[in-house]
Amino acid sequence: MTKVPTTLLVNGRVHSPTHPDATAMAVRDGVVVWLGSDDVGRGQFAGADVVDLDGGFVAPGFVDSHIHLTATGLTLTGLDLRASTTRRHCLQLIADFAAAHPGQPVWGHGWDESSWPENAAPTTADLDAVLGDRPAYLARVDVHSALASTGLRERVPYYRRRPGLPNSGPWSATRIIGPRRRA
Repeated sequence: MTKVPTTLLVNGRVHSPTHPDATAMAVRDGVVVWLGSDDVGRGQFAGADVVDLDGGFVAPGFVDSHIHLTATGLTLTGLDLRASTTRRHCLQLIADFAAAHPGQPVWGHGWDESSWPENAAPTTADLDAVLGDRPAYLARVDVHSALASTGLRERVPYYRRRPGLPNSGPWSATRIIGPRRRA
């Protein structure tokens, strides 16, 4: 039986609620097997491959659990489209919500065309057919793109000035906002 090598990371700042003073971490076969101090780690894992972190920060098992705050708020007040099972069903939910909230913009979230039989998001023309000139912004489940009605697109001057942006289909945050600029 082949022994799986251990890697010992030392001289770092290891983030762990259970070991707040950890400076070392041992990893074997992609799994964190130990956290603690450099001296104890070197003694316990004498044959390990040692990596000097030179004071670097390590977050074992880190998962980016950030939230999109606006989308979080909209889950309480906006149109929840997570239950939509087809493109047509999604549009019906939008139409029903719009009818129940006359004169208001339609803010929604949660649609996911990847599980629909059509595997295609509603188009701007689809939205306009059920909403007329009302503004609507409908964020995809991942909040990295959104559907926008013509009523909303016409109210975004920056969007109208950007050459090459699509007049229909989902908006992509990176295409609308563009690359971040450093001050």
